[in-house]
Amino acid sequence: MTKITQLFEHLELLTEGDPPRHTLFILSRLPGEPDRLLLIDPPPDVTERFNLPDDVTSLFTSQVEDVGIPALSIRPGEVNHIRVGQHLLDVHARQGHTIVVMPALGLICGGDFGSDLALPELAPRSDGTAELETLRELARLVKERTRLLYVPRVGSMGEDRVTVMTRLAEDVGYIHGLRRVIPAAIRRGDGLPAIQQLAATLMPENRRTELCRQRHTKNVTTLFHALQSIL
Repeated sequence: MTKITQLFEHLELLTEGDPPRHTLFILSRLPGEPDRLLLIDPPPDVTERFNLPDDVTSLFTSQVEDVGIPALSIRPGEVNHIRVGQHLLDVHARQGHTIVVMPALGLICGGDFGSDLALPELAPRSDGTAELETLRELARLVKERTRLLYVPRVGSMGEDRVTVMTRLAEDVGYIHGLRRVIPAAIRRGDGLPAIQQLAATLMPENRRTELCRQRHTKNVTTLFHALQSIL
């Protein structure tokens, strides 16, 4: 399934695949100026499928991918304020993850967090600390919104604050579960295969899809290697 939804003027959402993956198209169209376009989480074949303006940049909420479009330069560790035409964006850059907020519209791009269909994904070499900090920041941002449109990279959009907060809490619980079980197993001397088998019980019942299994396996591996060197 491929669907393009106009959320607001010069702001469109591309939704495709199963589970659905989202790309945000933010267009700057001002009198006397050439069109500019910012793509948030574009698909790998975006340049082949769409007629894009010359001035186009990409921004990823997780790891940067090579899609043939220059990536927007952002300063990590702070909030970057960006204008794209009539739209203002607050870009919260963290280790391995980026949150994009459009305050005037109540729109939050939460990346790999707050999905109803996918597990959160740890950044390379992460011990989960950065992800928990990002989740706390997302919870704060969601609570502050008087209107809300929450867009995860994969999964269903959310407009109800309680529903989105529940999703974020589930992500926190999942990561805490990994951080509780894996260090204890490492201290016992368990190897990665044994820990993978043990950690299989930590997958939420409503996340037993192939995508979630792949992410879970990757998360366990990432956390194992991050903690093995310090425990």
